[in-house]
Amino acid sequence: MKTKIMVALTTVAFALTAHAAQDPVPEIIFVPDNAQVVEAENKWFGGFELEANISGSTLLDISEQVKAFYTDKGFELSQEQADDDDIELLFVKEQESVEVDIELEHNDIIEYSVDYETK
Repeated sequence: MKTKIMVALTTVAFALTAHAAQDPVPEIIFVPDNAQVVEAENKWFGGFELEANISGSTLLDISEQVKAFYTDKGFELSQEQADDDDIELLFVKEQESVEVDIELEHNDIIEYSVDYETK
C-alpha cells in the first residue's frame, strides 16, 4: 500500500514539476482558448515551440483563427497544405517565420503545434 501511495505521489509531483517548467508563452504565439498546452519552450537559438491538444473544435475553425491572428500581426501566409486530417500553415514576416500544424488525432482530439523562429 505504501508503495502505491509513493508511486502516486511521485507521479503527481513529476506532472506538476513538468507543467511548472514550461516557459511562458509569448504574445506572438496563438493559443486557441480551448487548448491544453502540453509543451511550451524557448529555443536556445531563438524562437519558441508550443504543442497543445484541443477538443471541441474543427481543423477548419482553428485554421481560420490562426490565419486571422497571424495576418493581424503582419505575417503573410506563405504556404498552406491541407488534407482531410491535417493542415499545415507557414507564415513569414521579414526575419520571422511561424509554422503551424493542426492534425486530427484519435478520439477527435486535435494536436496543435507552433514553431516560431527568428533569423
